[in-house]
Order: sequence, then structure tokens, then C-alpha cells
Amino acid sequence: MEIAPVPHRSTHGEWRRLALSMLVLVPVVLLVLLPTVLGLDRYVVSDRSMDGSLGRGSVVLARQVGPTDLAVGDVITFRPPGAGAGADERVTRRIVAIEDGVATTQGDRTPGAAPIALPLDREDTYARAWLGVPWIGYPFVMDGGWLLLAAAALAALLLALATGRHAPPKVVTTKRAGLTVG
Repeated sequence: MEIAPVPHRSTHGEWRRLALSMLVLVPVVLLVLLPTVLGLDRYVVSDRSMDGSLGRGSVVLARQVGPTDLAVGDVITFRPPGAGAGADERVTRRIVAIEDGVATTQGDRTPGAAPIALPLDREDTYARAWLGVPWIGYPFVMDGGWLLLAAAALAALLLALATGRHAPPKVVTTKRAGLTVG
């Protein structure tokens, strides 16, 4: 008697589980692991002055550069002058002018607002935006955002459990052929 392997047919549940896994893993790889490998820092834009692709709630991947590498038009994330040494508040602004060792920065949304003058010290480094991903950081800048993030994680877990359930196996009955063992 010869036993032949039966090819495995993938079910819809397996494809759903794969799609859900990719939906979770791709952003984790792109926003957590890849920046670490490339030596980038992550910042969440929490101020309302930037507009367009780097609006409030955007995640900015930034590379530390020296003051001589900055140019007009660069978007940088920095601690504003006058903020306390222990303050962790950072702002994201575009450089609109560099004169006499001072960079003048301004938010894109507020052209009439007072610009921030940032002295470019030779010993300091600045985080220049390399890539901005809009909307991903909203749970971190909203009031109650952690609750929203936990609810989304719970919903993803429930969806994964629901798609992981298998239907009962189908019972196939076949006629037995008369076999003679000799």
C-alpha cells in the first residue's frame, strides 16, 4: 500500500491571521527597529504650529547633526531657549534664516507669530527631521490617548483571537474498496 501526501490547503483564517500579523509587525519594524538600526531619534510633534506633513500627532524620525550642517528650510526638533534644564518640552520648527550664528525658526502654520531665535553653539547637536509619519503619534498627544491606545490593542487582540478560531473539521465519508492482502 502506498501513502501519498495530500497538499495542504490554506484557509481563510490563516490568511486573515497573516494579514493581521503584518498589519501589526510592519509599523513596529518601521517605527521602532529601523530607526534604532539607522541611528535615528523619534519625536512626537505635540505643538500646533507645524502644518502639512508634520502636523500635530506626527512621529518625526530625526538624525542628530552639528550646527554647521543646518541650512535654511531644515525642520529641527529642539528645546526652546528659556526652558528649564529639566524641562522635556521640545518644539519642531522650520529654519527660516541663519545669520551670525543664530538660527531663526518658525512654525509653518503661524507665519505671523514671533519666531524663535536659536543660538547655534558649536558644542551642541540638533535633531534634524529625516522622515515624518503623520497621525501615528496622536495617542501620545491627546488627553486620554493612552486609553485609546489600550482600546485599540484590545480590539486587535480580540480580532486576532476571533480569526484564529478554526471551524470544525469536515468529515468526509468514502466507500471502502475491497482490499486483498496477500
